[in-house]
Amino acid sequence: IGQAFPYMPIANPGWMFPEYSFGIRDQRMQEMVDEVRAMGADLVVVLSHNGFDVDKQMASRVSGIDVILSRHTHDALPEPVQVGQTFIIASGSNGKFVSRVDLDVRDGRMMGLRHKLIPIFSDVITPDAAITRLIDEQRAPYEADLTKVIGQADGLLYRRGN
Repeated sequence: IGQAFPYMPIANPGWMFPEYSFGIRDQRMQEMVDEVRAMGADLVVVLSHNGFDVDKQMASRVSGIDVILSRHTHDALPEPVQVGQTFIIASGSNGKFVSRVDLDVRDGRMMGLRHKLIPIFSDVITPDAAITRLIDEQRAPYEADLTKVIGQADGLLYRRGN
């Protein structure tokens, strides 16, 4: 089940999404969880963009969610946080971490969970040549603007785009 940031109208102008409505709707989430369980789901995972604090509240109010993969607030949790029967996993932001989650699901329910927060060290990973070329090609028309010096203070150069 997917869950979007409930404060979208505060963070962005309403004209950008006139056909959508947003809000914290725990009752609607409960209905969706109940619906997928009734259809035979052994496991319910919510991919959320609520943020960690809102996800904790949702987990305390909505029953039947096994795992929430939490986003928006960029928290990197070394261990899942358990709220009731729900485990909340947050993997940070900007590709700094990847979470590995192994779920043991038997007899229609989650019997166990293993989690590992894995740091990504970009300076020890060899860049993919094809992707590097693609990025370079996309940046090329804008390189002059991206490297233009826009100020200098305390011996540091400030460049647009860096």
